Amino acid sequence: MTKSLAEVHPELFHYTNAKGLAGIIESKSIWATHYAYLNDSEEIRFFLKHRLPNLLRAVVNESFDELIVKGMIKQSVIDQQGGKEKVINSFIQKTQDANEKILINDALAEPYIASFCTTFGLEKGIYDQVAKHGLLSQWRGYGHEGGYAIVFDTKQFYGLLKDVGEKMKNSMHAFFADVVYSSDPDSKFIEEFGEDLIVIKDFFDAHLNGEEKNLDKIYFSLMYCACRYKHWGFREENEVRVVVLPYPLHHEKFDKDMKAEGITLGKISRKFYPRAGALVPYIDLFDGVTTLPIKRIIVGPTKDKQEENRRINTVNMLIKKHGIKADVTASDIPFAG
Repeated sequence: MTKSLAEVHPELFHYTNAKGLAGIIESKSIWATHYAYLNDSEEIRFFLKHRLPNLLRAVVNESFDELIVKGMIKQSVIDQQGGKEKVINSFIQKTQDANEKILINDALAEPYIASFCTTFGLEKGIYDQVAKHGLLSQWRGYGHEGGYAIVFDTKQFYGLLKDVGEKMKNSMHAFFADVVYSSDPDSKFIEEFGEDLIVIKDFFDAHLNGEEKNLDKIYFSLMYCACRYKHWGFREENEVRVVVLPYPLHHEKFDKDMKAEGITLGKISRKFYPRAGALVPYIDLFDGVTTLPIKRIIVGPTKDKQEENRRINTVNMLIKKHGIKADVTASDIPFAG
């Protein structure tokens, strides 16, 4: 039997600085940030650029000879364009360019993402230590400010997300899933994305056979794959993420198709915060929630015991003020910052 996400990842670790910690505790919410402002320069593009072409190549190779027999592709045209391989490469490149224009440049795709680390896949001894003291790589990211890790109960967190999804079902599509990395075996890739890969394959198969189909027909399958597939370099994070896809109200065809299914689209509120001179768009996931399922808070490595105790005491004051019952501990990783 396949395990649920909460069984695989019973705890979620959200690393942040002092300002982020205070904001989460006081607002009782988590922000999902616009994908273009995350720390991966190829966020959502990585799948489109590095994995989708392989799928397209398989589709074209399967269909090519049949298309010649049907007369939909003429051998003379193939010869004029430099042969079968060049025709296939040209089709893949044009498809990639069209996908990027529609999804990214024309902003059909506008995912917002909230990221969490887990201890999944670590050896037992290391698992226990990381769960208690956090990841050194994450403390390095927040080392100049000390840093904090908020540890959430996954099952309860998922329950909150389901409630939000139900309330906002006509404004957005949201999902909660772990990340698949490019270093993971193909078997995991197929296991996680199998159904969506079939949808994508069938779409391009039909397109090759002259059936006019719009990209919105595979929008959710493409986004489900693109928002979960990342470069192997991020593997250490063992990321689980919340992905929010606001319905694209500005896209007339998408709106029309949704109405045909009896869904009248609503707006979802975007908010903004300043960072390094830019305004960063975000969506407030749990606005109005009474309590977040926080199990404990880890204070990041500090330079001396006095500072460590001061931070623990301050965090205890903060959560007590907001009625949160959670253990507050300190990481013993000797990171100097």
